[in-house]
Amino acid sequence: MDHRSSNSRFSLVDAAAHSSGTSSAALLSFDESSVVVEQHVGLDVPGNAIRPYLTGSASNLVVADGSARGDPFSVELARHGIAFFASMRVPGRIGRYLCVFDAEPRSLTAAQRYVLRTLATAIDERDQLGTYREGKDDATNHHALRDERLRLLESVVVNANDAVLITEAEPVFEPGPRILYANVAFTRSTGYALEEIVGKTPRILQGPETSDAARTTLRRALAAWRPVEVELVNYRKDGTPFTVELSIVPVADERGWYTHWVSVQRDVTERKQAEEQTVRARVVEARNEALLYQAFHDDLTRLRNRAFFVERLEVALERARSSPHRSVVFFLDLDRFKVINDSLGHAMGDLLLVEVARRLSGCIRTHDLLARMGGDEFTVLAEDLADASDVIAVADRILVALSEPVRLGEQEVFVSASIGIAYVDGRYGSAADVLRDADSAMYRAKKSGGLRYAFFDESMFAGAVRSLKLQMDLRRAVERSEFAVYYEPIVDLRTHEIVGLEGLVRWRHPERGLVSPADFIDVAEDTGLIGAIGSFVLQQGCRDMRAWRKQHPHLTLNLNVSSRQIYDVMFLAELQTVLAQTGLPAEALQLEITESVFIERTEYVGTLLASIRALGVRIALDDFGTGYSSLSYLERFRLDTLKIDRSFTQRVSNSTVGFAIVRAIVDLARALDLAIIGEGVETQAQFDGLRDATCDCAQGYLFSRPVPAWDVEAMLERGIASRPRALALLVNEAEPAASPDAA
Repeated sequence: MDHRSSNSRFSLVDAAAHSSGTSSAALLSFDESSVVVEQHVGLDVPGNAIRPYLTGSASNLVVADGSARGDPFSVELARHGIAFFASMRVPGRIGRYLCVFDAEPRSLTAAQRYVLRTLATAIDERDQLGTYREGKDDATNHHALRDERLRLLESVVVNANDAVLITEAEPVFEPGPRILYANVAFTRSTGYALEEIVGKTPRILQGPETSDAARTTLRRALAAWRPVEVELVNYRKDGTPFTVELSIVPVADERGWYTHWVSVQRDVTERKQAEEQTVRARVVEARNEALLYQAFHDDLTRLRNRAFFVERLEVALERARSSPHRSVVFFLDLDRFKVINDSLGHAMGDLLLVEVARRLSGCIRTHDLLARMGGDEFTVLAEDLADASDVIAVADRILVALSEPVRLGEQEVFVSASIGIAYVDGRYGSAADVLRDADSAMYRAKKSGGLRYAFFDESMFAGAVRSLKLQMDLRRAVERSEFAVYYEPIVDLRTHEIVGLEGLVRWRHPERGLVSPADFIDVAEDTGLIGAIGSFVLQQGCRDMRAWRKQHPHLTLNLNVSSRQIYDVMFLAELQTVLAQTGLPAEALQLEITESVFIERTEYVGTLLASIRALGVRIALDDFGTGYSSLSYLERFRLDTLKIDRSFTQRVSNSTVGFAIVRAIVDLARALDLAIIGEGVETQAQFDGLRDATCDCAQGYLFSRPVPAWDVEAMLERGIASRPRALALLVNEAEPAASPDAA
């Protein structure tokens, strides 16, 4: 049985309000002098305010929803608390209207418009035929009214451009109300013939892409007998999907019986595709803009980047070739930035770079170009700035601006810069050549102590050429195995016995002879060749020590390991392989690291060191006391040995404070159960000072300079004199006078 409204005094006016989803409805008639309210539900009808909207034809709906800004009639309605008003003329009598209105803004769906027109027509027919058929019982009247309502609905939608379905009112749950009618627009848009769908439910239109959320919305609206509008995917008879705006409205008769559902679907596939295409186009446009910005800007400082700077520099260079105007490039590198970055962390380092960028921006003219080249390097292109005094003034402003302290969290740090200056003139072939020379001048300023500027001259170019040649020679040296391991003795300060050797790399250059690591290790680090060199030292040192331990089984080997080797994920496996191949016991090897290895990937390094110690290999912390966080490393990581930096060793004998510091380091090591070695011992007084501080062992030129492998056996046989006064065992004349302990 069809569902009936709970309102016992239900009328077609009530049906209009319910179908349109409004709180109020009215049946009105008016002439030139007055508006008569025949029947209404909900809000009172402001007669004079609504007269402008009682002008529609029998087929037109007149709507006032406030969308027309400045409409004086809408303003008048609002004064009466009405935000939405719509009227449909009742056919058959001039000046009669079915109206719906509400205190809240809203709109009417396509289905609601059709139903409102149907109800207006029903009012006219009701008046002509009488409210009830005489002599008919209630059920007969109900069925007659239902059939009549279907006929009216069909007459309203038969020629509509929208695709319309009319279904039974019930069942609202599974399997759903059956289809009673479909207009031509529906059969044309779906491909179904009328006889193929009558008696079935609208679910035949649904498929895999039909949204579950939309289905749920429909089920809830049907269960509550409420109008609903959704967007979903339906399917044609041939299986092709199409997107529709679907509006469904329940239709009631004047007795409150819900007789039908009217469903209107509008194909919006093309609109959706156009919207999606527009969205995609906007996404692509935004992405292109973002890519363009990223292509020429630095993400951190928002300054221009290297690519943009080089492009502009090429333009300035072309201009310099064809005119007397010259430009200037300033190449800046921050002094000691790595120390700040390593000690305070990368986040603070980034904040510092942002602040430097801000200060630099205030030192240049508005049309000058400031860029971040990468890392802590910045460049400035100042065009038409040829006078030397003006160039110097810019450099001085930069140095002064950067000399002010910078607050980073709770820390206050000082930063300075080294500046290289190169003029842009026609003799340069490319922007890269200009940057190369400005970079060379910057390094000259940095080597002079930093916090200064230097102009490029030809001697700097020669130095850059030498550096490049060193890189090329170093690569060939790796390929030709031109490296050797020299050994420096480690002496027990109590027994004066040689208890260990530190292996130090040397380069046998075919033209320059024996080259100290002080001359090439930095280049090896910069070029990545340190990994190959370190692997050679590890293999050769373990092989040599294995041979010497046959006669000196107490002897141990110390080898330096670079941060690049530590960060290499294959290092642990390489270490295990070398120990297995050479037969050197793990406990005979001690690897020396500096605290710089902990700066990056701290957790990884801690895990690796624990794995190395698990093999039996010992770990020594080299250059102890010169860093910023050594004590925290001693707390966090398990180590075996501390090596006192030579800067403390040099002061142990001539300074009360120096001796106290060394003694404090020794006491700290004792408390942590660490062995301790003093580095860089060159005099008897330093030897005595370390011994008096109860240091375990020492090494340095007082005992011997590093010697080649073939001289080690003789050194071990001789040993160290009981009093090594004025002694240098087996000083190798071929060994260059490099800084002690250079590795």
